[in-house]
Amino acid sequence: MSLYDYQGRGAPLGKIVTGTKTITTAGTAVQVVTASTPIDGVWVGADMSGGPLVVGDSAVLATIGSMQGVVIVPGNPSTYINVDNLNLLYVDAQSSGNKLCYAYLQPSY
Repeated sequence: MSLYDYQGRGAPLGKIVTGTKTITTAGTAVQVVTASTPIDGVWVGADMSGGPLVVGDSAVLATIGSMQGVVIVPGNPSTYINVDNLNLLYVDAQSSGNKLCYAYLQPSY
């Protein structure tokens, strides 16, 4: 049985890959991964032990009153972001030590 992307495009996908990224310095955009990681979109969520996160491009910002990006709140459903490489995704938090949880389908090509 092959996995297919959720949009029904029919391209066979490989395995499900999961991970976490810890925000070590609040107020600083952190690249989720630095290596090129081709994907067909990613689901992101905030670890239940922390506070809200903001995800987006390298200009992402979690500062109250100046947020830029998609706000991810612990306990809310995961958010799907349609991106073709995981190294394009950045995350920031209002508190150091918060964690982003992510999952993606690895393309089989």
